Amino acid sequence: MRSRKGLPLALVVASLAPVVAGLSGCAFNDREIVNERSTYDSNALPVGAERGPVKRSLDAEETRDQFRDLSQKDYVVQPGDTLWSIANHFLKDPYYWPEIWYINPDIDNPHRIYPGDHISIVFVGDRPRLTVGLRPHIRYESLPPEVSAIPLDKLRPFLSHDQVLSEEDLESAPYILANREGSIHASDGDIAYARPALDGERTRHAVVEKGKPLIDSRTGEMLGYRAIYKGEAHVEEIGDPSTLLLKDTVREVQEGDRLVEMTEEAFTQDVQPQIPAFPIDAAIILLPDAITQVGDNQVIVIDRGSEAGVSPGDLLQISKRGRVIEDKFAPRKTGDEVERLSDLRGPAVALPDYPIGTAMVFRVYDRVSYALVAKATKPIHEGDFARTPLQDSGR
Repeated sequence: MRSRKGLPLALVVASLAPVVAGLSGCAFNDREIVNERSTYDSNALPVGAERGPVKRSLDAEETRDQFRDLSQKDYVVQPGDTLWSIANHFLKDPYYWPEIWYINPDIDNPHRIYPGDHISIVFVGDRPRLTVGLRPHIRYESLPPEVSAIPLDKLRPFLSHDQVLSEEDLESAPYILANREGSIHASDGDIAYARPALDGERTRHAVVEKGKPLIDSRTGEMLGYRAIYKGEAHVEEIGDPSTLLLKDTVREVQEGDRLVEMTEEAFTQDVQPQIPAFPIDAAIILLPDAITQVGDNQVIVIDRGSEAGVSPGDLLQISKRGRVIEDKFAPRKTGDEVERLSDLRGPAVALPDYPIGTAMVFRVYDRVSYALVAKATKPIHEGDFARTPLQDSGR
């Protein structure tokens, strides 16, 4: 804009009025923000961690402060409980579960918890700890299913079969040509035909549909596509086309759907929640099977994977970006000081990012990961952050 220095303020305001009206509610240009937004510190220490993989112990006072009530009675583990729900029962901040859990040397497999176990608060020296009491299970021939970190039944479709594939992998995979009945859709028990001719090495395939592209939130780089699982296809006869029997379908199968290798389950009961030993800075790029938002026990996809150090069991803090607002009460320029449009507005202020939940990673690809929202205090959207909770982060 050409300088208007020396013009009467009234003329400046009058000439800019249409522009000001048109810009009402517009996003601020970053150059106008007076307090530059602090970036995620990739060199900071994660909560409870030393540099590298070795974790530190909370001191006695810090440990006591993590408990909701040190006088709580034993908690009896119920069917359907998870490690996260048990930790949340005792602790103000379940992130510290890996730090506060006491490994009882008198119990085989002390990390494993079963329905009927008593979770107790015990003191080891001057520090309170959580531990499982001595189990009466020795009189049983077998133990009941152990408690998992998160509800595996909610993850089953994502654990076993949803995949992240490149466009090349999808386009080169065999496809469903048609079904025997000639209907638009096919489902469990139907016969379908595939081309090109299958090689016969596998008798069982996953039927997938090409889903949304997965884009790196910072670079805009393509990370792959979500391959949406629809069901299994069992080879009945090799040929051109090959004959398939559809089984265990969870979505209707359509012409053009692709046949890919079935994947093994990537998350088991043995995976324990942990705070990553170094900072992970990711963003949510997809809400599978959700339109606009998710909450507790729903799945998210983030734009970081094993290349960034993400592992199954990692606990990540979900945060929402703070708004940028106009400070309407700050002093304004007047008279000859007014040279551009922004001089007529209050300074832009970036409000701090703030935590809204926790997610636990359960499936990891090279550059993308799936996670389950373990706890949400507000609706979670695409674009929200998923990060390692850091020491002294004010979370």
